[in-house]
Amino acid sequence: MLINFTDPMFSNRVLGFENLVDRFERLSNESQSGYPPYNIYKDGLNFQIEVALAGIEKKDLDIELSDAVLTIKYDGPKDTDSNAEALHRGIAKRAFKLKFTLAEDLEVLGASLKNGLLTIDMERVVPDHKKPRSIEVK
Repeated sequence: MLINFTDPMFSNRVLGFENLVDRFERLSNESQSGYPPYNIYKDGLNFQIEVALAGIEKKDLDIELSDAVLTIKYDGPKDTDSNAEALHRGIAKRAFKLKFTLAEDLEVLGASLKNGLLTIDMERVVPDHKKPRSIEVK
């Protein structure tokens, strides 16, 4: 079976591995919302996810790693006692749940929230038996 990883059917939320057969069902059920916007970076064995979260505090975020799925969740704004009427709402503060399926050899190093940008750092840990090695010809 040939899998085309450039096919738009596959989410760009799959990081660090190419074997999708055992996780295909989970990915096919994932919704592809555009909110909140996020970036994914790769630099060698290091990965980074940036999520734009204007106006959301870290105490209101829930970040969980379970069964190789990284979930970032926000339940939405809390009720406020303000009677002020909004004339324009350009900053979305609605509830969301982002899920990223990670390779088993991808380790989450930590997360930080600064200036409305959530950053999650990860590193691929390659075991010695999977690292490239030279074979001596006798």
